[in-house]
Amino acid sequence: MLLAFVATLVYFKLRPYLSFARRVFALFREARRLSHEQQSPLEPRASSRVNEKLTRCVACGTWLPASRVIALRSSSATYCSHACLERAAGDERKTKAWKR
Repeated sequence: MLLAFVATLVYFKLRPYLSFARRVFALFREARRLSHEQQSPLEPRASSRVNEKLTRCVACGTWLPASRVIALRSSSATYCSHACLERAAGDERKTKAWKR
């Protein structure tokens, strides 16, 4: 009983230090996680390590890996985003209206 009381007293005296140590370790853990997520600029990215074919967006000319393109089934045109797809569709409507 006396040992449990002494252990409780010691714990309550050390609790602020233990809490501080826990926060410091969490900070280091988070920094380590972030450093592993971000690759250095000298390292090639995972997608460029694989010999993946690059395709060009019809609307803006951006080159991107073939796995990330948005392609229409009806044509061979590829787009980098839905915004470029909508922009190209708007441009087609304008040129069709102008030709009439």
